[in-house]
Amino acid sequence: MGGIVAVCVLDEKVNNEKIIYQVFRGMQLLQHRGKAVWKISSGKFEASGYGSLPTFDTIHEKIVTQLNNPMQTTVGHLSKKKPKSKRMERINFALDGFFIDLDKLTTHPLIRNRNSEPLEQIHYIFKELLLTRKDPYKAAEFLDRHLRGNYVININNEIYVFRNSTGFKPLFLGNDENEVFFMVTSENYLESIFHLKLKEINPGQLLRLSSKYGMDILTQLDKNRILMDPFEFIRESHVSSIFNNKSIYSIRKNIGNIQGQYLSKKNIDADMIFAEPDYTRPMALGLNIGFKNNGKKFEMVEGIIKDRYDDSDPMIDYSEQVSKNKLLSNGKTLKFIITPLTQDKNILSVQGTIQTGGTIIETVFYLKKSGVNKIDIIVSYVPTIDGRQVGLYTQQKDLIGRKYVGKISYIDDLNKKIALELGADSVFYNSPEILAKGIGVHESQLWFPEWIRFLDYK
Repeated sequence: MGGIVAVCVLDEKVNNEKIIYQVFRGMQLLQHRGKAVWKISSGKFEASGYGSLPTFDTIHEKIVTQLNNPMQTTVGHLSKKKPKSKRMERINFALDGFFIDLDKLTTHPLIRNRNSEPLEQIHYIFKELLLTRKDPYKAAEFLDRHLRGNYVININNEIYVFRNSTGFKPLFLGNDENEVFFMVTSENYLESIFHLKLKEINPGQLLRLSSKYGMDILTQLDKNRILMDPFEFIRESHVSSIFNNKSIYSIRKNIGNIQGQYLSKKNIDADMIFAEPDYTRPMALGLNIGFKNNGKKFEMVEGIIKDRYDDSDPMIDYSEQVSKNKLLSNGKTLKFIITPLTQDKNILSVQGTIQTGGTIIETVFYLKKSGVNKIDIIVSYVPTIDGRQVGLYTQQKDLIGRKYVGKISYIDDLNKKIALELGADSVFYNSPEILAKGIGVHESQLWFPEWIRFLDYK
């Protein structure tokens, strides 16, 4: 917990001493919010200490040495807790609140050093999403997954301000009449003292204060956010069910279409598209449409690979257990492949999910036995690394993708590793972004485990 005062001035001829004093004065008024440690920073300038704030004369001595360093963006922070390491003191951020689920940070695809402090990891991932990948929404959503409170940070003389979506802590933004002076503060009673118009920052809002651009809202997280199970759209829901005035069948078809449009850029050379298991048929049809619209022509074939039906399917043929028992007892499978249609062909197999990999490994084995030339695999769903993604509560260690959690940063890398394990020429998982587009919702409305949510294609 703590207090925040951040100031941005648009005037290039800024009076450093005046600006620092305004931040200092604001911190004095918020001293009750934290007396363990304080810090004022702006570019190369930094003044900090433990305990209560000193007199301004102590800080003034440091300001004099920074006359050639315009302090147009300055952050002041009061805290009830000291940072755990000296490295954290070098990051110009202010925190009013706390972080949760820090153990999950080690699984994030953008994690750089698993041994570094959680706050340093958060700062790095936030900066990577915001500035390198230029995705303010995802940067805000990442913070919102872990932050309960407010986060203010100065990066390259631009102040970024985020208030978590629950509004856990108060946070206000004010400006003068000419809109050349902006202040962010933890409490609105500073309004009368600095003669500012203070307004509450919306929960879930990410702002930028820049000496060049002034104040702009980079993104706003959805209010009353909905988190749906994406597997409902892949497998669980009946094809005739309706969502947003569309049948699940048409949504699955569109999932394939959007995925096909994206994968048209990849090196996929196939003669035939096969759907396996049966619930992926609409996705396969959509893939065919997406590929054709982008200059690739494949033959869509259904029923070539005869797969068992799951117990939950109303069209019960053989249960999963019966299939496994038969395979274990006599080495035979319930699948069969019409060889004249597959021999010397490039095959594109459409899978709903890849969980343990057992089903698709078996398929690859029998396809190769029938004399196919090449096998590419498209997965309609995102990588499965948590049984809850598919309604399973089984041993997580059996999920084929789980061993790569926290070890790779892009889906491209995972595709290569899984293809090698399956014995296929290539594998193409769906991504959260592409899947959400196919469903027709924003990806933030779908629930994914931490690692999957931020896993994208290069």
